[in-house]
Amino acid sequence: MASECKDCHAPVHWCKSMSREDRWIPVDISPDPELGTVRKHFSGPINGRVVYGEVLKGSDLDAARADNERLWIRHSEICTARKPYNPRPAHIQLDLPNRT
Repeated sequence: MASECKDCHAPVHWCKSMSREDRWIPVDISPDPELGTVRKHFSGPINGRVVYGEVLKGSDLDAARADNERLWIRHSEICTARKPYNPRPAHIQLDLPNRT
């Protein structure tokens, strides 16, 4: 199923999670060979097809990239409406009062 991101309005496809049946994974429309981490699996006839998404990690991800598989990137990783995480620099230390 194709729709758009509610935050940035970019087009996304939805894949049913293979690890949790009640979850859906938004992925970008086009596969991304460098940043993609989601492998799509198709089930059922074309008119009633269910698209499942498998999030790959570690050696499974390395093997899929080595085999030039088509992998999609999770939209949450590149959504332009989300602010990037800004970590505290290593040289900064917090000295907060004890709240006991």
